[in-house]
Amino acid sequence: MKPTLVFLTHVLNNAIVDGFIPAAQALNHDVIVLTDHGHAHQQALANVRVHECDVFNPIAVIDLIAALNIEPQAVFSNSDHLQTCTALVADLLGVPAKPWKICYHAKNKHWMRKRLESLGLPTIWSQTIRGTDPVRSEWPYPLVVKPTQGVASMDVVRIDTPAQLTHHLAQLDESQSVLLEEFMDGPLITLETLGDGKHLHSIGGFDVSLSSPPYFVETAAQWNGPHTRQWRTHMAHTLVQFGVGLGACHSEFIVTPRGPVLVEINYRSIGDNREFLLDQLVEQGWFKSILQTHLGQEIEVPRVKPRCAQIDYLVAPHAGTLRQAPRIENNAAVQYRAIKQEGDAIQISHSNKDYIGVFTFQADSESELQHLRTETQNRAPWSVQ
Repeated sequence: MKPTLVFLTHVLNNAIVDGFIPAAQALNHDVIVLTDHGHAHQQALANVRVHECDVFNPIAVIDLIAALNIEPQAVFSNSDHLQTCTALVADLLGVPAKPWKICYHAKNKHWMRKRLESLGLPTIWSQTIRGTDPVRSEWPYPLVVKPTQGVASMDVVRIDTPAQLTHHLAQLDESQSVLLEEFMDGPLITLETLGDGKHLHSIGGFDVSLSSPPYFVETAAQWNGPHTRQWRTHMAHTLVQFGVGLGACHSEFIVTPRGPVLVEINYRSIGDNREFLLDQLVEQGWFKSILQTHLGQEIEVPRVKPRCAQIDYLVAPHAGTLRQAPRIENNAAVQYRAIKQEGDAIQISHSNKDYIGVFTFQADSESELQHLRTETQNRAPWSVQ
């Protein structure tokens, strides 16, 4: 009988369907998926056992695993929302587990700021506030308003004045709380790490381009750009001090005059198609290596191919209908993954939900990479009307 690997999932996503589950099967493991979106997963995973479960409740997950009479070798999730629950379940079952407190501190941005402050690590002014709380003129405007447990720049906006903040808070439910943070002006960079519980390996990172204020939609990501190369060791040190260890972690920093300061820690693999780029760049395989850490297996120091690479996101400029989508033939140098199809209605959320599709470019040199990008833009037009 094959060993079993249990996945906890929330909404259906490509990383699980096209990345992690095939990697688990390649490692010769039976796969069981527990999810609160059972129908969608059953349709996408015809040859995988899928069970409906309240995956936000660790007791419900543990009870279902017991009822299924299985003893998994690993319990894994790539969902931002499920890291704490997954850590609790894995720990109770005696399989490799992330520290659940670190998972929670990473996910909840208010607690992340408190932990950074308690450890003496670089951080910024922040405060939680509800819609009915008074607005103070002495706060360090401009501010960034964000959900304490948000993802993907959803509902994140820059606020320049007390009047703007008052108007913004008036749109919230009275009981809803948000996090206010001092705005950091500087380049956005990421660090992608992989840990086996003993060593934290820095894989590399991205220099990220953003949309114009007041929103923060990621429009492009340059693999191992100049800012990432300069600050890579510094960022890794911050994560080790914070407590990041087992498995994959995707962290974002702003480069300020005093060095990189954390924006957020996503204690799972990077997404938005960059995980598939990493799977091509990491010689041992990105998805496979991550699962091996959760299976308690020793991993080699990840070997990363010395390639230039960039991700370009096609961001809908306005609401409407996708009338023309890019048409290219994928190859080793240029790949396109469609998110929206021709005829799809487009609504604007000022987040990665506005993506039409994703281009991935790889080349041996920076000049060749930029040539590929320009050539592709000229021969693959698209439009929203």
